[in-house]
Amino acid sequence: MEDKELYGQNQQYNQNQAYGTNQTYNQGQPYQQPYPPQPARAVVYDTMPMKNNNVAIAGLIIGIFSLLGCWVPFWNLILSVAGIVCSAIGLAHKGRSGMAIGGLVTSIIALLLAIVVTIIYFAAIAYT
Repeated sequence: MEDKELYGQNQQYNQNQAYGTNQTYNQGQPYQQPYPPQPARAVVYDTMPMKNNNVAIAGLIIGIFSLLGCWVPFWNLILSVAGIVCSAIGLAHKGRSGMAIGGLVTSIIALLLAIVVTIIYFAAIAYT
């Protein structure tokens, strides 16, 4: 039992060496493995998702539709007033919202154009 050598202890490999008689190849030092790679860190943003002001968006859309359809005499009055109401609610709900201000401006311009078109419509009916 004592004559047997354990694996990796005092063993000499390739004893017929041509370059030298006593070459060692780091047999006494343990093999070091490379460090494991660090795990990738997740990127976390601390921002809350923006909540949309849906009433202001509706006011802007109604204002644009009422501005496009300002040549229709009575229907445009209803659309422009609805756009003004939705934009005012959106402006009160979330102060200084760009969509609410845009909807308010387009609805007011459409209301003024609708009043002018309605006056021209009634003047054309009265003239004939």
